[in-house]
Amino acid sequence: MVLTSCGWQGIANVPLPVGPGSQKGSQTYYVQIPDTLALNTNSRVRVADVFVGTVRKIELKDWVPTITLSVEPGIWLPANATAKIGQSSLLGTQHVELAPPANPSPQPLKDGATIPISRSSSYPTVERTLASVATVLRGGGIPNLEVISTEVNNLLTGNAEQIRAFLNKLDVLTRELNQQRNDIARAIESTNDLFSYIATRNTTIDRLLVDLPPLVEYLAGARDRVTDAVLALGRFGKVTGDTLSAAQADLRTNLELLQRPLKQLGRGAPYLLDALRMAVTNPYPLDNIPKVIRGDYINLSLNLDLTLSTLDNGVLTGTGVSGMLRALEQSWGRDPATMIPDVRYTPHPNMTDGGGPFVVRDE
Repeated sequence: MVLTSCGWQGIANVPLPVGPGSQKGSQTYYVQIPDTLALNTNSRVRVADVFVGTVRKIELKDWVPTITLSVEPGIWLPANATAKIGQSSLLGTQHVELAPPANPSPQPLKDGATIPISRSSSYPTVERTLASVATVLRGGGIPNLEVISTEVNNLLTGNAEQIRAFLNKLDVLTRELNQQRNDIARAIESTNDLFSYIATRNTTIDRLLVDLPPLVEYLAGARDRVTDAVLALGRFGKVTGDTLSAAQADLRTNLELLQRPLKQLGRGAPYLLDALRMAVTNPYPLDNIPKVIRGDYINLSLNLDLTLSTLDNGVLTGTGVSGMLRALEQSWGRDPATMIPDVRYTPHPNMTDGGGPFVVRDE
């Protein structure tokens, strides 16, 4: 079954095929107007109080009331003509009046032209006039002005200091806001960017709004467990705090003692990787394993330097007797120029302090 319906606005809104503006060659104009009042289809169109056309249609175009006028041919109007809705009689009959403005354009109003809302208005109606007269006769809001004046006077009397202080604070507030207008503008722009970003994540927000209620419902049911967990976490934090407070002195001492080995480790950092390459395959470097181990035998060559200066560098360096074997070797007549350098006083190119002893005796 198909149901149909139709609208009926009265016989007055049925366009009539007779009258001015209905003959062949008539011109059509469109008028945008803020309020159509009680104007109906078939209302008259007047130019200089002469009946020259008819209202053919009243409709809403792009949310603007628009009136379609049909004017008989031969009527000249300037391109900037104005339109007004006036009342033809006291009974409420209305018409559209077309007229040239104070400075008419030399160009004519072409067929199909639109008179914009800025050049259209309406005359006061009888209802509005009677309402204004009734307001005056009944006093309107004039008696209330005396009440307002009295209340303002009561407010200001005896409160001059408080009002002055308020105005001073208002002035400070205005001045501070004026100084921060760039920050306020930046905050507004950032908020706009945030909203723009959120607008591009509508799908994610929709999914969040769908998934969030079950989570809230679950948390509401597990409120006791969550409360117990928070309390347990608080107790754990208290125990941890008490323990660290009690061990604060020992912890500080350990950290201070740890600075020395860490300092030496930092100095030896350039050689740490190479040393680690030998840690697993000691005494053979990792890169030389293919050269040393060949099948089921091992190639080995050993050079032993048992001079006193070498033993001093390798064994006694960093101890309280470092340098004693080197001095003994020199006392036996060994030329220091032919001895290996003393590592305590030999600068190293990788040191950041421009050289110096690699191992400091007092550490």
